[in-house]
Amino acid sequence: MTLKNACEKPCDLSYIAININPKGCDMASNNNDKESLEPSNSILGVAARDIKRLQAIFLIIARHGFGELFLRSSIGKIFFSQVKVEGQSERWRDQPAATRFRRLLEDLGPTYIKFGQIMSMRPDIMPASYITALEGLQDQTPPVPFEAIQVVVERSLGKPLSELFAEFSREPLATASIAQTHRAVTRNGESVIVKVQRPMIEQTMRGDLDLLFMLTKALEVSIEEMRLLAPSEIVAEFEIALLRELDFTEELANLETARELLDPERKVVVPKPYPELSSHQVLTMEFFAGRSLRRIVPQSPEAKHAVTEILHAACKQVLIDGFFHGDPHAGNILINDEGMICMIDLGLVGQLRDDQRADIVTLIIAAISRDAGTIARVFLRMGTPMKRINLSEFKAEITRILDRYLNVNRVQDFRSQELADEFVSAAQRFQIKLAPEYSVLTKASLTIEGLIRNLYPDINALDIAQPYIQRLMAERLSPGTLLKDSLASVTGLSSMLKQLPTQLDQILHDAESGNLQVRALNPQLENLPQVLHHLGSRMALAAFAVSMTMVAVILIAVRSPERQLDLLIGASLVAALFAWFILFGWHFVRIGQPYRARSLLQFFRR
Repeated sequence: MTLKNACEKPCDLSYIAININPKGCDMASNNNDKESLEPSNSILGVAARDIKRLQAIFLIIARHGFGELFLRSSIGKIFFSQVKVEGQSERWRDQPAATRFRRLLEDLGPTYIKFGQIMSMRPDIMPASYITALEGLQDQTPPVPFEAIQVVVERSLGKPLSELFAEFSREPLATASIAQTHRAVTRNGESVIVKVQRPMIEQTMRGDLDLLFMLTKALEVSIEEMRLLAPSEIVAEFEIALLRELDFTEELANLETARELLDPERKVVVPKPYPELSSHQVLTMEFFAGRSLRRIVPQSPEAKHAVTEILHAACKQVLIDGFFHGDPHAGNILINDEGMICMIDLGLVGQLRDDQRADIVTLIIAAISRDAGTIARVFLRMGTPMKRINLSEFKAEITRILDRYLNVNRVQDFRSQELADEFVSAAQRFQIKLAPEYSVLTKASLTIEGLIRNLYPDINALDIAQPYIQRLMAERLSPGTLLKDSLASVTGLSSMLKQLPTQLDQILHDAESGNLQVRALNPQLENLPQVLHHLGSRMALAAFAVSMTMVAVILIAVRSPERQLDLLIGASLVAALFAWFILFGWHFVRIGQPYRARSLLQFFRR
């Protein structure tokens, strides 16, 4: 099978639904075939479609030079060891791996593009070179025909388009992997933007997520390095984030929350949503007549005003509200001629608890004062240590980082991206798992810093942030907050002391009656009973397979012309083949590890 042959036959909708387009395949060939809009949901139909999808995925992976990694997995060895890929690596041989990975995701389609965009916000997982490459991911998605958009709007809102809007533009204002936007006018004459989900995109992405989950599981059980990275956990986190983004009611709620938290004294707004014209697949919000920050002249008075307002908004969102825009790049921020700033696309937001916001302020103050001990303690509180940490070594590493990156005389010389990368690398080295909220915050902070450097790098960010830090510290040290924290601590201590005599009495009673047991745990022997159980099961199954095979061979040898033993021979062969199939799958697919039903259910979830 070659890449060329994979695209010679016409594409059907089951292939279109995977958003994988090998070069030369016309993905629009069946757009007008209404009968093919609903894919087969039978188990056989899903299995056949997924095999085709796996082959298409492998061909694209191999074409970008990552085929060897995939072939190291059990699924790759079984299904794709004989697949030939034309033009496999010549085109990408001189490209860095990070660049090839970005182009691989672009070729795989919307689900994988979105996966890369979310992974670009995880510096705790991805290397710095990959983060930089993934930030350049582009959606090469053609617009959906107006007739299909009309069907989605009318089905989702339950009324004809003419009853919902006085005007509705046929041409999209912008297109993306998940949705596209159109200008419209409400029945009340208000100009709005309507964000409409692409038809069947949720089913498509759910199918891709299922396959992605199964592929990462196969890599984990086949390649030792992958077990340490735990890519299936990353896919599970990605699935939660993506399904939230597919639900436009989440973004509507984010818009309403952001509008409630706006500072009336600042010139920053958020579009007003229209709940009566919104649903799971449609989001209607007011139209803001402005232009992107990309069109602002750097170092101009307008650039200074925009940067100042954005910094005020960001400081208030993070330090005071605990609710902030997760992707504040220049394309998601507009400005009009009156200097009003509008933040759009709140599909991704970050939220911080009160204690997390306090930890961030403590971290900033400790970094300025170069207090490595406080930074180490806050870091441990912000994350989850996966093993025992040598605090002396951790503090020494933090001191080295501070000495390297904070010895600057000008703000322009401060390399925050490298500083963040160093702290993330230190957390990885000492196996500290940071909470996902901090990954979104780190990405948003670095994005805003990039805006500042491009538009007006001479701004004094510390002077703008200082009032918000002081306000947060004042709230934290206020008599009411201190009294509340003290009462909580006293209540917890009182409860513990009240239970202490009962617990001590129980321990003494168990010791006196001989029920107190002390066990020495050895991690290497912890799974021994399970290993012996599986080994015994496999030996018994192997003995059964061998015996059924021998029975079938003997019966075939003594079979009479009257074929009286044909039924028994057939039963023996079926039993032998079934047993050998189970052994084969047990050994090569899961390499002797127990296969969890969750993975199988995830695979057939559609």
